[in-house]
Amino acid sequence: MKKRLFLASLLALFVAGAFAQEKEKPSFKFYGFVRNYACYDTRESLTSNSEQFYYMPKDIKLDANGEDLNAQDNIMLLSITTRLGLNVNGLNFLGSKTSAKVEADFAGFGTSNTVLRIRQAYAKMDWEHSKVLVGQAWHPAMGDMMPDVFSLETGAPFTPFSRTPQVRYDYETKNVKLTATALYQFQYTSYGPDGASFNYARNAVVPEMYFQGIIKNGGFMMGLGVDVLSLKPRQQYSMTDENGETKTYKCNEKLMVSVTPTLFASYKKGNWGVKGRVTYAQNAAHMSMISGYAVTEKLENGEWEYSSLNSIGGWIDATYKHQLKTGYLTYCCFAGYTKNLGCMNEIKGDIYMRGEKNMDYMWRVAPSILYTHNAMQIGIEYNPTTVGYGKPDSKYNMSDVHTVTNHRICAMLKYNF
Repeated sequence: MKKRLFLASLLALFVAGAFAQEKEKPSFKFYGFVRNYACYDTRESLTSNSEQFYYMPKDIKLDANGEDLNAQDNIMLLSITTRLGLNVNGLNFLGSKTSAKVEADFAGFGTSNTVLRIRQAYAKMDWEHSKVLVGQAWHPAMGDMMPDVFSLETGAPFTPFSRTPQVRYDYETKNVKLTATALYQFQYTSYGPDGASFNYARNAVVPEMYFQGIIKNGGFMMGLGVDVLSLKPRQQYSMTDENGETKTYKCNEKLMVSVTPTLFASYKKGNWGVKGRVTYAQNAAHMSMISGYAVTEKLENGEWEYSSLNSIGGWIDATYKHQLKTGYLTYCCFAGYTKNLGCMNEIKGDIYMRGEKNMDYMWRVAPSILYTHNAMQIGIEYNPTTVGYGKPDSKYNMSDVHTVTNHRICAMLKYNF
């Protein structure tokens, strides 16, 4: 009898759970925008996303008559960053509130550069103080605070910029947020002997790790984070013996390990806001910063040793929101600076990095104005970027530095839905 009662109780619980699941429905919210960028440049530059994501002007390149081939005006108008997204909320799991996001635009890789690509795709579990996120999302080194510029590069390469697959844990109270994340490269990758590829991080096996702490008090926020990246640049190498026979060997080189700390803060009061970040970049090319690593030793057994190319990058921006009778204006002024700090050891082989290989420093001051009314936004930004180019020595420090400047004017029309 007791056994029957026990089985009946289990059946009742199962049926009740089933009915509860039927009543519990997730909610869906579609969002996105149609965005058009028009950009005019006075110089050939290092860019991506069909010249919309701006890095730096290229160095002087003289032709047979002594004219600079890179001193060339150009202009473009594109809408490939038009975005579509879906937010999903609801359905409890292990006592947490769950949610998910899928977000895409048309700036993927293809012959026409209009291929649908994943920007973000993750699931998240949210308890009272803890959160777990699994999937592709903003790199936590930038996701908690970005510049307020509307240009596509969002402050890069003076600041980290990346979206990447990750497993992220956040512990958050009213005034404190602690983050620990394991990350895996995909769209934003490191450089190496085979060009840009996520294989160097994948073959290292050890995931990229990022740790961060944030404190908040009213309108003030301050954070400190550190990123640790391990790469295995080569899987194999070839050597020619004394008989002239070339043989291939499995590579057992030490991992290329780099550490990138970042410090950031923001303050907002009323319609005013100011933000800033400083990043000491060691091999942070995967975060869109101007850095990388180099071969600093070639051993007799055919293996190599590597050292980071170091740089420091920082930015600050100030914003003011001015309310109008219809809509409002947002004024923003962004300033960024990055400086090459060279290599700790002498370079005895190739350099693998993002950016031009003879950059000494770079700065940018970019004022912008954005008008918003209902679903429509229209804005214009003036973006002059100056780079000091020089001749690198054996430790990648520059001499005989000269400057080049690109003047970019970027206009945007955006319809949000």
